[in-house]
Amino acid sequence: MINSGGSDILYKNTKENRYTNQNDVFGKIFLIKDSLEKPAWKLEGETRNIGEYTCYKATLKREIEVIESGISFNGDKDLNETKKTAPKMKEITITAWYTPKIPVNNGPGNYHGLPGLILEVNDGAETIICSKIVLNPKNNVVLKEPSKGKIVSQEKFETIMEKKMREMQDRYRGNSRDGENIEIRIGG
Repeated sequence: MINSGGSDILYKNTKENRYTNQNDVFGKIFLIKDSLEKPAWKLEGETRNIGEYTCYKATLKREIEVIESGISFNGDKDLNETKKTAPKMKEITITAWYTPKIPVNNGPGNYHGLPGLILEVNDGAETIICSKIVLNPKNNVVLKEPSKGKIVSQEKFETIMEKKMREMQDRYRGNSRDGENIEIRIGG
């Protein structure tokens, strides 16, 4: 399966339990190669139709990091001073609707592992719905694994991204005029 958005390409091989994700980040192409994690889906009894297919509900619990953003006002403290705290985590429920009529262990993004094709998935923030299915196309479709980019694991890619984000934050903090800090006071 290949999904692409812009210049990014996701190639999944569920038989070999691995994926390759070609990602263009800040003008540099990365080739993230790693194994597919086996999701612990809970098969539910609920059904509904999506198009002409009877679909069955499955849920998956997952811990995600809560990302906080915004401007932090820290009085007269140094703007470069940051606290190192453990990330805040919260549990989310991912809901998928799959059809055994198409016995393919696959779905959008890195979602897979159900006894049928996932036609809809919702993670609480985003819903992805299949809008068209072409079985046995007249023209042969050749899926090629992407090969362009610096090869890294998912963990290494996340480390690189964290480092780049810190560099951008440091660069932003360093944009004050003549090395002076800009002070903002509200209410006094």
